Amino acid sequence: MSRLKHSTLEQHHEVEALMPVLQPDLTVSAYARLLTQVYSVVQPLEAGLQSLPLPEAFDLPARLKTPLLIQDLDAVSEPRPAPLPPLLPEGVPEALGVLYVLEGSTLGGQVIGRHLNRALGLTPGTGGAYFHAYGARTGAMWKAFAQAMNQSVASHEEDRVVDGARVAFGAFQRVLQGMPA
Repeated sequence: MSRLKHSTLEQHHEVEALMPVLQPDLTVSAYARLLTQVYSVVQPLEAGLQSLPLPEAFDLPARLKTPLLIQDLDAVSEPRPAPLPPLLPEGVPEALGVLYVLEGSTLGGQVIGRHLNRALGLTPGTGGAYFHAYGARTGAMWKAFAQAMNQSVASHEEDRVVDGARVAFGAFQRVLQGMPA
């Protein structure tokens, strides 16, 4: 996990810098656009993850965020985008790197969720479900993910896991810059 974090830190910061969600002048309209952008990355990545035999220790069904994004889009009256074709990782190690990026976003999502509540009055039931994600269980879910990652990834697979994380960060970067994933 530490190698993965270190190897993707620059991309992580670049994606964070592109996220307008913590700006003090955030509007519901801008937030709705952001949700659509995030959906256009998360939905195909998660569809790709579901097509691979990930170890059960990762409990993928409990970690899927696409339903939360759909709930939020409906809550802010944003038209629901059509599902996109899956973005298929090359294999399980790359998929675990993708999942690392998706799970890591839940940690920062806690800060974002509180900001959305203060700035726009959004709660998990009124458009802030994606960033709230696991709520009080976030720390426990992250710890379980980290344990599964450390136990499931062999040293010879680490480069492939990092590659998968870089692909996921790259997809977020492109979409947040207005390009297709």
